[in-house]
Amino acid sequence: MLHQYEVNNMKIYTLSSLIDNHQLFCKFAQDAYSATDCLCQDYPKYFEWYWSKDLPRVFNGTGEIVVCTIDDNIAGIASLKKINTEKKICTFFVVKEYRGQHVATKMLEYIFEYLGTSKPLIAITGYKVLSFVPIIKKYNWKLTQITSKGYYNNASCEFVYNGRLPEWFIQKNTHRNSSEFQVCFFLFLNHLSSLLQSHLFSYFFLLFGLVLLSYHLLKLLLVLLLWSLV
Repeated sequence: MLHQYEVNNMKIYTLSSLIDNHQLFCKFAQDAYSATDCLCQDYPKYFEWYWSKDLPRVFNGTGEIVVCTIDDNIAGIASLKKINTEKKICTFFVVKEYRGQHVATKMLEYIFEYLGTSKPLIAITGYKVLSFVPIIKKYNWKLTQITSKGYYNNASCEFVYNGRLPEWFIQKNTHRNSSEFQVCFFLFLNHLSSLLQSHLFSYFFLLFGLVLLSYHLLKLLLVLLLWSLV
């Protein structure tokens, strides 16, 4: 069971470790929600999820809420689900004022320890994937599913890593907005970058060179042929 972690002015708490301290537990539970209430803009049901799903998991042992503070101010929050068939990051949020201060890194260390894996299931809304790219690349998370728009919200599809969400939602409208096209294009470029760093690139470059050489040889032969006919 994870408890309090402290380095310099950064502290990380798990709500389960605070259950015996009712006053502190209630304070952190409320502060954690208040700091993430803005997520309701992306996920209209977030308020319901937090109080009816995320928090009860802390009591029944099927999940955890991790809270990071800096100078006693909420800096990051993560809601986790841990059952035999699923190890999932349900919510992962770093407060804007504390981004770039290694909050995500320290929280992920705790999250990986709790879940027992560095590749948990996580769904990221399309227009926020680019902000997760450093994490995705660092831990080699694999894109395994793209849901239809409306799975969690009507503004975007979800990019799912390291597993699959239940396919309970069928959306007839498959239109992708510009931000989702940008994400897909970035993922393509990222995959191409990986290819260029692999041994496969040597064969690809060789094949490309042969095709290019053949093209120029054909042009040269055509010029010589035309010259001979003059």
